[in-house]
Amino acid sequence: MPKHGLDVSACEVFRFYKLVTLKGLIEPISMIVPRRSETYQEDIYPMTPGTEPALTPDEWLSGVNRGKTMTVRAASSPSGPDRARGQGCTSLGKHPGVPRH
Repeated sequence: MPKHGLDVSACEVFRFYKLVTLKGLIEPISMIVPRRSETYQEDIYPMTPGTEPALTPDEWLSGVNRGKTMTVRAASSPSGPDRARGQGCTSLGKHPGVPRH
């Protein structure tokens, strides 16, 4: 999962999704590095491609080459108690129009 999908304020470094087939649920499981501070921890997150494009469409069409825009910080952190700590379950079959996380 890219860094912008993790809760960096909780030092989440990876997120697994456990399928509970008997109940039709997806349960997110977070891997969190224990830290005392809830501020951004630069030492556990590597440089990541940013969310801003390196080129405009006109630059790209004219043949300009440029490297990726890299960032250390996450673009945004997920909100809500379920996303923040990786707790709770998401139903698979009850809301077909809702995108799955």
